[in-house]
Amino acid sequence: MPPLGELLRQRREEFGWTLEEVSQRTRIRRNYLQALEEGRYDLLPADVHIRGFLRTYAALLNLPFEEVRALYEQERGRPALVSIAPVSPPPRRRSFVLPGLGMAFLFTLIVGSIAIWLNWGFLHPTTVPPTATPRPPTPTSILPTATPTARLLLGTPTPTPGPSPTARLYEGVEAVFQVSAPCWVRVLADGAKKPIFEGTLRAGRTYTFTANLELRVRMGNAGGVRVILNGQDLGIQGTSGQVVDRVWKKE
Repeated sequence: MPPLGELLRQRREEFGWTLEEVSQRTRIRRNYLQALEEGRYDLLPADVHIRGFLRTYAALLNLPFEEVRALYEQERGRPALVSIAPVSPPPRRRSFVLPGLGMAFLFTLIVGSIAIWLNWGFLHPTTVPPTATPRPPTPTSILPTATPTARLLLGTPTPTPGPSPTARLYEGVEAVFQVSAPCWVRVLADGAKKPIFEGTLRAGRTYTFTANLELRVRMGNAGGVRVILNGQDLGIQGTSGQVVDRVWKKE
């Protein structure tokens, strides 16, 4: 019996298995198993099938397949496979530049850059553009509108009552209120229903009301208000606490 067949048979008998039991475990026919143990390879199928049988049988018997395959190749008269180490590639050559040439090129490049920078700086000095001096704003004249509107002007009380020393031409109606005591007033202009002013005039203040054609005024404390109408002093309008109504029209 060849060494491979003897090895398979002894190992199988150590496990106490019959060929029928091994056939059931490996799904290999009994006569193929027997031919393997007897070395009758001529009774087996192609070589590729024999190798498959040996791999399965060796795995069941817990045998290294490499050892089993080596015995099989030896019995078939085939040379054992020799592993050949891969040929190492030749060492790579390192390319380098002579240090002297590299340093000379670098030095030339630096010197050229400095020369260009100096030449540009002297021949093309940096100029700072002059700063524009802002011009003062030009006063804009405001033309009066064609239609005069009623207005209220606040000022300081005049020290002494009396007409304006300078003659003035009034186009509409202008009433200046010099207030010595708080006084509630309501002022209507040019027939309008909505007052141009309604509230309390504060003592020590001067108020001016204007209209194009007519002013209608109600005062709640006429004794605290002196009125100058178009430059003419009308005097104090009543007594303290007196309520009066006034209507002034353009002459």
